[in-house]
Amino acid sequence: MLATLRSIAESVSRQANLDSALVCFVQMVKDAMQTQCCSIYFADYSQDNFVLMATEGLNPDAVGKFRIGFTEGLVGLVAQREEPINIAFAKSHPRFKLSPEVNEEGYNAFLSVPVVHQKKVLGVIVVQQKMARVFSQDEESFLITLSAQLASQLAHAEIKEVLRQDESSHQTSVLKGVSSAPGIGIGQAFVLLPKLDFKSIELLKDSNIVEQRRLFTQAVAATRKEFNTLSMTLSDSIPLEALAVFDVYQQLLDAKSLGHNVEIQLQEGWCAKSALKIVIERLISQFNAMQDPYIKERAVDVKDIGLRVLHHLVNTEHAVKNYPPNTILIANTLTPAMLAEVPKGRLTGVVSVNGSANSHASILTRAMGIPAIWGIEDLPLLQFDSKPMILDAFAGRLYISPSQMLIDEYTELQHQDNLLNNRFLAEQDYESITLDGEHVSLLLNAGLELNTDQSSAHICDGVGLYRTEAWFMQKGQFPSQLEQENWYREVLTSYYPNPVVMRTLDIGGDKVLDYFNITEENPFLGWRGIRISLDHPELFLDQLKAMLKANMGLGNLKIMLPMISGTEEVDESLALIEQAYFELSEKYPEQQIERPDIGIMLEVPSSVFMLPEWSKKVDFCSVGSNDLTQYLLAVDRANARVAELFNPYHPGVLRVLNKIARECEQYELPFSLCGELGGDPEGAILLIAMGYRRLSMNLSSLNKVKWVLRRLSVSDMEQLLTDCLAQSTAKQVLRLTRNFMLEHDLGDLFYTPK
Repeated sequence: MLATLRSIAESVSRQANLDSALVCFVQMVKDAMQTQCCSIYFADYSQDNFVLMATEGLNPDAVGKFRIGFTEGLVGLVAQREEPINIAFAKSHPRFKLSPEVNEEGYNAFLSVPVVHQKKVLGVIVVQQKMARVFSQDEESFLITLSAQLASQLAHAEIKEVLRQDESSHQTSVLKGVSSAPGIGIGQAFVLLPKLDFKSIELLKDSNIVEQRRLFTQAVAATRKEFNTLSMTLSDSIPLEALAVFDVYQQLLDAKSLGHNVEIQLQEGWCAKSALKIVIERLISQFNAMQDPYIKERAVDVKDIGLRVLHHLVNTEHAVKNYPPNTILIANTLTPAMLAEVPKGRLTGVVSVNGSANSHASILTRAMGIPAIWGIEDLPLLQFDSKPMILDAFAGRLYISPSQMLIDEYTELQHQDNLLNNRFLAEQDYESITLDGEHVSLLLNAGLELNTDQSSAHICDGVGLYRTEAWFMQKGQFPSQLEQENWYREVLTSYYPNPVVMRTLDIGGDKVLDYFNITEENPFLGWRGIRISLDHPELFLDQLKAMLKANMGLGNLKIMLPMISGTEEVDESLALIEQAYFELSEKYPEQQIERPDIGIMLEVPSSVFMLPEWSKKVDFCSVGSNDLTQYLLAVDRANARVAELFNPYHPGVLRVLNKIARECEQYELPFSLCGELGGDPEGAILLIAMGYRRLSMNLSSLNKVKWVLRRLSVSDMEQLLTDCLAQSTAKQVLRLTRNFMLEHDLGDLFYTPK
């Protein structure tokens, strides 16, 4: 049965369009279940009904025409319940609705399952049989499994079809993602090439057969050259019989083999990439169907050859591409290096298929003030290339090929947003003091952007989190102690005399070094942060000495230890810090080496319950609310599938943050917060009410938070906090905070387009 499931999934994925995919689907399901009818209905939310999209067994003339309401018939009941219905006599069910136009009168047995993707019912699959019987548990499980497997596939196929139809009719397409860095971007898509596979290639026609043949021939020639180079490189190190595989590859590339089949597809009007995709996927399917294991293994060779040719095809197309003036960067998975490659002033927005609004790459876009959307549906990225787009990162929407009316509307909204930001900037030099006289220190989260031009130093109260790992991530090897010392000295000097809290190397999770590969099944619960530093004391001591030397004559350094979970880690770290201090004191007896304050990040839940111990061992603590929220809610914050579950306004998270503030005050342990929550005006209000007086955030958030708190009193915030802590859901909390802001004439902050 597993082989059948895989076969259906693979066959559907190879179809050129949605219609053919659904026809293939119902035919294969009908044959696999040995039943007499299989149909699939898609939900049309614009008309609140289901439309028959494909069938094997019902009236074919009804396809695309027959519709049934969301609350009508057995199809509607399956969608309402979001669970299967399996009955022997469909007509005897009270919800049965006779629809003569589909010719289903002769069927009795009825089994139906919903197709659900990301909590949304996309459609309903129905199998029917003339003989009255209840389908077996195995048959029901098969259909449920098939629905679950193909839900996302069918969702993507549906969206691709909408994009294709909209393109041909010059209509605007809209895709939904997760808003990351707020704002509006209007520009042109620049797609960074994904890790190529044939799934990323959309089947497209091209009438210029001569040009497409030239591109294909050029790509084959480049692949031949590549194989010749590989063969020569390996000729001295592997046996001659092993080198024969390259001869086989060259034969497969021959005009009589791959070339002939691709030529047929080119003559039918397909572009070179599409023709190659059709031929390679067909060959792979044929080899996989063979019984002989040796022949079956050749499918791997065919795929490898096909991908190499594809790589050269795509590279040829992108060789002369330049970033447009208003670049909307689209990537499968965004990295800091990708952002750095865009020429200054050209980046208008960012769209990432994978990742989430809480990943470190997303945090970087907020630090840069670039509108960004995460978790867009997994589509063939190359289909978007060079298209005009509007990125609405307030609502998490991406408009493809927008109309001029929509562009004009968003241009005006962008103007209004800029006016609001100007109001924030007008008060950036003012003190961050509430209406009732409470001063709140607003500090910067810095380091990700590697920007040493600290022109913003005068508008903040220092740096609450300096991410030292950013420098390590830009290098091809571990930086020397001297290199680190120079980096740290520059930062400490830029913000002097204000404090700079430098976090020791915090790699692991979604922060990797190319030259220090860590492969783990669950990296966020693995070898990261202080765990790596303590396992490599030679690296840790180098970094500590660089920090201490950089601080000489300044004295504004504070050191913070990440990912602390127990006292042993603190004791070991303090011992190494002491060792670094004494070794430097011996080496530079004429210099005064200052002992900086040492703090820990509260981001592992166990650490929250160790505050009595921490108050005796360290000088301060800072809440890393991003990871703390992740671990409290058991949600991978870099996973787009569960992005909506990551919510720092969850009452459980708020109660923990409140507990930290109360206990830190009790034990007289200085505390702050350096997570993204502090940069959100509503989050900052709740934190100030809890007692947090030091909040660290991105530069783009600092002026906004300052502007808000200057218009509120702590006493009002405290009443809001009391109400919020009594709620049971994040939605209820956000409703209260939203109403609070509106009541205090801060509604402009929630002006969201569309």
